Amino acid sequence: MKVLVLNGSPRPDGDTAYILQLLKEKLPCDTVFEYLNAFEAGIRPCDDCRYCWENEGCRIHDRMDMIWKDDYDVLVLASPLYMSFVTPPLFSIISRLNVIWSNRYFLKTPGRLKPKKGILILTGGGDGSPDPAIRIAQTAFRFLNVQFDPALDYIRSLNTNCVPVREDPEPAGQADAAVRHLFGEVHES
Repeated sequence: MKVLVLNGSPRPDGDTAYILQLLKEKLPCDTVFEYLNAFEAGIRPCDDCRYCWENEGCRIHDRMDMIWKDDYDVLVLASPLYMSFVTPPLFSIISRLNVIWSNRYFLKTPGRLKPKKGILILTGGGDGSPDPAIRIAQTAFRFLNVQFDPALDYIRSLNTNCVPVREDPEPAGQADAAVRHLFGEVHES
């Protein structure tokens, strides 16, 4: 099984990374992980050039190829909340999924990617709602043909101002539930 992780966190040892590690420990040891850190990838946002209205694909060539090659079985979107939303570099990546819609609508290409499973990880300590981040993640999952159930495949620690993520018992239980839902078993390291 191959897992593609789109990590929207700028901190390699922060809250989001901690939950990613929890999840990794629950998956089978032969799982192949490929990571794309949105802050390091240099992926430009969609600039509405409309190339994809007349041509298959996107005129911008960058690390989005990791997503386009469609060789992964599970997509993990992970982000701290910035004003109730995913981080701007992660949103840049999500905005580039517009090519899928445009190619289908304007060029009538089937553009159907293989079915995948999805997990959403959100961390934050503010007083806002995670709903905007959940909605954009659901859009990304839909465009990429990812099965995602926000009641079961959503791992979070949203009170990090008061309870450090490493002391929050909920993410570990949520990771167990997501792995059980998507794969039928939980692996302890």
